[in-house]
Amino acid sequence: MQGSINAQVGVQNAIFQWIGNPKKVMVLDSLINQSSLFALDKSDYNTIAIKKLTQHPENLLNYKDSLSIELAIQKTATHFFNDLAYGNKPPSLDYRGAKFEMIAYNIPALIKMYHQKNQLSNLVEDLNQKSIEVKMILDTLNILQKSNHKNQTKINQLIKAANDYRWLNAVRNNHRIILVNIPSAQLKVYDGSTITLQMKLILGKASTPTKTLSTYIKQVTINPYWTVPKSIIVNEMLPKIQQDISYLSRNHLEVLSTNYKPLNPYQINWFNVDLLNFPYIIRQATGCENALGILKLEFDSPFSMYLHDTPEKQLFGYKNRFFSHGCMRMEKPVAMGRLLLEDNLQAIDSIDLTKCYLNPKPIFIPVAKKTPLVVWYSQVDFDTNNNLLIYKNVYNR
Repeated sequence: MQGSINAQVGVQNAIFQWIGNPKKVMVLDSLINQSSLFALDKSDYNTIAIKKLTQHPENLLNYKDSLSIELAIQKTATHFFNDLAYGNKPPSLDYRGAKFEMIAYNIPALIKMYHQKNQLSNLVEDLNQKSIEVKMILDTLNILQKSNHKNQTKINQLIKAANDYRWLNAVRNNHRIILVNIPSAQLKVYDGSTITLQMKLILGKASTPTKTLSTYIKQVTINPYWTVPKSIIVNEMLPKIQQDISYLSRNHLEVLSTNYKPLNPYQINWFNVDLLNFPYIIRQATGCENALGILKLEFDSPFSMYLHDTPEKQLFGYKNRFFSHGCMRMEKPVAMGRLLLEDNLQAIDSIDLTKCYLNPKPIFIPVAKKTPLVVWYSQVDFDTNNNLLIYKNVYNR
């Protein structure tokens, strides 16, 4: 009988982390009240149970009431520390083809461990320092918050960025991930928290913006064809073709039927087609003069958008590199190809990528290692010297 009573007491003690520990509850309440310092919003957290316990502990007259308050405080604590670990919401993306499990941390176990050591404040600090980016953003945010001349726009940008980078840090935990940031027009490859490749990008104009997404790189194509989107054909190419049909041959463009049968462009009435009535495919021949260059990365998405090489290397010299129709042109395509094909380098090394060929045969190489690609929109980014920079809102998002 005594053993049964002791077991029940043990169960109750295991359940009640907060009941009977008002000082620890007050520490939790104090941390939540400081949410703005951590780029969080204290109104997101239900502190009613905390107030009931700290202000009127005498009202907890029975086990049921005590358990209800205990579970409510546990839920609030988990919510708060979960947001410190993963961000208060994931980044906004136009397409989520890759979905990531947020399992980098065992938050309930961490709360219990730090709670037992009376070190809940240390847990906040430790989670905020898991990512060097988050730490730098919070340091900058706290300086702005204390300023006599608050710049609320920058404060809001930093709050969003802190939570985005928390999410990123959890996603890249022990994994490789390719990250494209639109406002900074740059690409970084992370292996865990280490940047193993970084490069400039050329991205979409404001009128034809690059879309945000999460997906997986599935294939490297060497010497890709460029199948011209119908909107580009009709809006940009068609007036030039109507004026001079040799525009097609000069730019190595071939006209195909919808089943990819070659057609004679001189037998087509180019004045009788438009966006709704265009029963043809225009494809650019492979080779170094191809708009996609010599290498393209394939991934699933609902957009006609790729990561690829470009023959217009001079554009990487510009500070503002927004010239494309939405695709992402890479400064270092061969380095990216070698990284993705690290287990199959013979396939890429057997090709002399420095020579200019006309119409070589495309080569399709599957990517063996599942590699996530995230294209996001963060005005806060870091340069090669790890300096925090705030970039222009190029798409006015």
